[in-house]
Amino acid sequence: MTLDIAYLNRLREMEMQSLLPLFSPGARILEFGAGTGQQAKFLAEREFEIVAVDLPASTYAAERMFPILDYDGERLPLASRSVDVIFSSNVLEHVEDLPAILAEFRRVLRAGGICLHVLPTPAWRFWTFVTGLAQSLTTVLALPALLAAPPAGDSRAAIFRKQSRQVIGGLLPRAHGTDTNGIAELWSFSRLAWRHKFRRLGFDVIEERPLGLFYTGNLLLGPKLSDRLRYRLSGALGSAVRLYVLRPVPGDWRG
Repeated sequence: MTLDIAYLNRLREMEMQSLLPLFSPGARILEFGAGTGQQAKFLAEREFEIVAVDLPASTYAAERMFPILDYDGERLPLASRSVDVIFSSNVLEHVEDLPAILAEFRRVLRAGGICLHVLPTPAWRFWTFVTGLAQSLTTVLALPALLAAPPAGDSRAAIFRKQSRQVIGGLLPRAHGTDTNGIAELWSFSRLAWRHKFRRLGFDVIEERPLGLFYTGNLLLGPKLSDRLRYRLSGALGSAVRLYVLRPVPGDWRG
């Protein structure tokens, strides 16, 4: 499976359209884990003050379309009490030291500030399994033709190894985030699991809702599905992502 940045950016833009009313006019926003910067650019074009940070080794570093501050993975490069909103999209499930990151969020948030976190759901995890199996079958069916007429510069052995890896990758429930396997994510991506984590680490969930958009972690159908169909499918198959709106629990939180 090849990463399709244009397809990914389109999905993120659709999510941003539904989130836009939650950003107060004039708010100073931190985007944590900004990736390509496409979402930060979306907000900046709508006259928000946006600071975007990500790791220099991010998968999307070569595709940046907006100024992004490099982040060392420990301390955010911002002053204390300096932002009104912290936003992240499909990021927190990858964070190894969640307590440290949320402590940093508390540090940089101004009084009355909120966090908006978009996170994958168990539905996304399940349908990623299913489409992975379908993708493996498609790869197996295509293999004889590739071996019969290999592309220029590719040996039959190299093609077989590459296609075999794709087949195995679709069959195994590999973890997307920090869990040891993908099966565990059917729980860790649930709303109950995230609410528990946030509360334990000093944040109240003041609102949550699915964003009503269907997609998976595979590109079996990818851009072939229309926007309208993605919204309709989410009603039957589940939303790929869920929004959590957080506010720090008052006081000197120690966990």
